[in-house]
Amino acid sequence: MNVTHLGVADYVRQTWKNGGGTTSELARHDGGERWLWRLSIAEVARSGPFSDFTGYRRIIMLLEGRGMALSFDGAPAVVLDRPYRPFAFDGGLRTDCRLLGGPIRDMNLIVDDARVTASVDVRMPAATAALDFAAHDWALLHAICGRFEIHAGDCNLRLLPGDTLRVDDGGGETSSATALDPHAVLARMDIRRRR
Repeated sequence: MNVTHLGVADYVRQTWKNGGGTTSELARHDGGERWLWRLSIAEVARSGPFSDFTGYRRIIMLLEGRGMALSFDGAPAVVLDRPYRPFAFDGGLRTDCRLLGGPIRDMNLIVDDARVTASVDVRMPAATAALDFAAHDWALLHAICGRFEIHAGDCNLRLLPGDTLRVDDGGGETSSATALDPHAVLARMDIRRRR
């Protein structure tokens, strides 16, 4: 098990070419000419088109704000106005975003659909929760709000709000997360190579 603790100082922040927002890249795994996956948080300042991620699958989740309506060429429109509800779609679809009431923050997990599969789960653990990483090649934990005590194999650490834990090759070691604040929210992303 290889564990990496990432904080705000480790993230890569980029301004969008169209000026509609910024993206902070939390973690990424390169895989030749194309990266296999990328986890990021976007601050969306105004309505507009999404970037083209042909060949990738996107899982997007509202973190803060009133939400957004997404319209697609070739797929039904969807409204994301409730936080912590992951929504997956084809990154190659032409997608337009309309903000429902001002700026928002959202989380994006984008994966190479031909080479990996992924899932996003949000937890609000009231007590210690077991974490099983054995079935996945990579796992990411992100403290959306509140603090967490994490035990991952031989590593014991504390996730502060906005911190990310990256686990490569989880193996069969025992791991757990304990919420240290009453309203703590933890996002978990699991990524696995297609066999």
